[in-house]
Amino acid sequence: MDKNGDLIFDLDEAQDIHENAVDMLKRAIGVDVLTTFADVTVEDLADKNTTTKTDDLERLERTVYNSLGISRNLFNTDSNLALSYSVLNDEGVFRPLLLQLATFYDIITRGISSATKSTGRKSNQYTFRLYMLETTQYNYKDLAKMFKEHVQIGYSKILPQVALGYS
Repeated sequence: MDKNGDLIFDLDEAQDIHENAVDMLKRAIGVDVLTTFADVTVEDLADKNTTTKTDDLERLERTVYNSLGISRNLFNTDSNLALSYSVLNDEGVFRPLLLQLATFYDIITRGISSATKSTGRKSNQYTFRLYMLETTQYNYKDLAKMFKEHVQIGYSKILPQVALGYS
């Protein structure tokens, strides 16, 4: 439109321009809305009363995670609390695998120790059992402290050392 508000193109020319633009961009990734000729303004729909700064990239990232139906704090944390929950989620995912491996190797070591007992040799007086401690780089200090408290009431003295990484 010109400054008087009249169309520069006639309607047939405007329709041809629009159809050509649609044909060129119909396979373009990320194009949802197309305007061919007109003054376009972006309206800010954010609340003017808030004082928080909005970041377009952060809004885009939040939109992607929301469209997938997952929390964006699952992999990208904003706070220490979110990080600790993310670590607990990771540990919770791998805990069943750890328990399955521990059971598998425990069955193997028990089979070896029971087979050597049946030979009747004197050196076969020990029975072995395999157990994997659920220590990670995030919880080993807490586990070592808990195991130390257990030592004070009569539990194994080896567990705090293992939790701290000693062999």
